[in-house]
Amino acid sequence: MALIKHKTETEVFISKRFQQVVSLHILKNLLKGVEAQVPLLLGIHGPSGEGKTYQCEHILKDMGVKRFLVSGGQLDNPVAGHPSAFIRYTYNRASESIRSGEASLAVVLVNDVDTGLGTWGKSEKHTINQINVFGELMHLVDYPTLVAGKETSRIPIIITGNDFTKLYNPLVRAGRMSAFEWIPTTEEKAEIIQSIFPELTGDECYKLVVELNEQLMGELPEQIKFLPVAFFSHLRANLLDEDLWDEVEEGGLDKTVDSILRGYEPDLSSKIYYERVLEKGKELARSGKLINHLQASSLVNWRK
Repeated sequence: MALIKHKTETEVFISKRFQQVVSLHILKNLLKGVEAQVPLLLGIHGPSGEGKTYQCEHILKDMGVKRFLVSGGQLDNPVAGHPSAFIRYTYNRASESIRSGEASLAVVLVNDVDTGLGTWGKSEKHTINQINVFGELMHLVDYPTLVAGKETSRIPIIITGNDFTKLYNPLVRAGRMSAFEWIPTTEEKAEIIQSIFPELTGDECYKLVVELNEQLMGELPEQIKFLPVAFFSHLRANLLDEDLWDEVEEGGLDKTVDSILRGYEPDLSSKIYYERVLEKGKELARSGKLINHLQASSLVNWRK
């Protein structure tokens, strides 16, 4: 069993156009002498599982931006007024981090916003809490340096989600929010997948995306037009399960555990090659378990 020293750094692909949008949003909100109206809010939307949050967090981290996170689930609460107060509290915390010198750059990042603020199913009405949150966000967007009667620093806000048509229209209109639709091209997806499968060449990753989508056409749920990036991460994890179990059966569980605890891992990279990844991808995509997962995902609710 060949062993390699554990690697702590993983190469990550970030789309240049994605990076441009996020970076410019932060930079524009730093400018004080510009006359153009700069939206405080950036909305990144698109199909589920394509790396919106993942890329956004990596870009902000690389820029040295302190992130104040809010999840879509935190925008729903049985206590009336709690979610809107939490948004205001988070914004004030971000502002205080700038004023105190704790951070030089800060952002409020709201992930999966449509899960907490969207209208789903037959209902097209927003709840009282949702309306309050929309009101709070609109106030922050319109008066970013004056919150609850107190002077604050201007803190850019980024929201991610699958379907912004389910949100309150006045909030997402031009002027209040800059919108960016993230649907990776085949080339971009291939580059992302190469960071998941560094053993494959760029051409092989491109061919993998094309061949899987072509060979599975008509077999996936009707709403799933293309396999998302998250599928390929899931595919890598399944291959890891197979290969790691082979090592356990060959060397024994105790020996494998001991090696990993000492900082050494089985060298599984030689087992990753194009033909195997393609066949396993088709097998995984056709499995009932994955199809049920895709049907249940928010990607089904994505409307072009």
